[in-house]
Amino acid sequence: MSNENSFWVLYGQHTKPTFLTEAGNGQHRQRDASLKYVSSYRNAIDIGSNIGQWTRPLAKIFKKVICFEPNPYFIECFNRNITESNVKLHQYGLSSHQHTAEQGMNDTHLNHVIGDTEPREGDIECRSLDSFNLTEIDYVKIDVDGFEVPVLEGARKTLTNNDPVINIEMKRAKRPVITRTATKILNDLGYEYVKTTKSDEIWIKS
Repeated sequence: MSNENSFWVLYGQHTKPTFLTEAGNGQHRQRDASLKYVSSYRNAIDIGSNIGQWTRPLAKIFKKVICFEPNPYFIECFNRNITESNVKLHQYGLSSHQHTAEQGMNDTHLNHVIGDTEPREGDIECRSLDSFNLTEIDYVKIDVDGFEVPVLEGARKTLTNNDPVINIEMKRAKRPVITRTATKILNDLGYEYVKTTKSDEIWIKS
């Protein structure tokens, strides 16, 4: 890599993996704000790893980073970008239970997160975070574009047993019902809201 901001990317006008020497710093403001609340640096979970822009800096400070990314196009870039030996990528989407889902579901198709319908079946394999039985988790980053509720529902045991600091993207104006439901789950688990940086919220166990 040329520098810390060099990444293979696949977005916008880049319809195939493209190497950019100045692709960005992976939302360092949001990440740095939440890392201030971390007191132990054993294992971190990166949910919605995308191309690895959060993964690379997390791998420098945590003993291990466990990543989840189901999009095959992002995975191709991720595997080019991330060579650190302390990173493990699981090519699954996370949900409340095991099922398949349609790639790139938009908000119209996400009504199931509040119990209205089942998700559309597709070629993306989904599992719950709890099914991985992860331990010694000190930090969790969640960026799942409207899928927050099933992710949290499937992570109740992991969050309860580990009490990690959570950095979660919550687009409250765009997804009011989803974010209200996600907030209730976090409160039920004993988490308290700390602050917002852009659309990312920090939650810690009270």
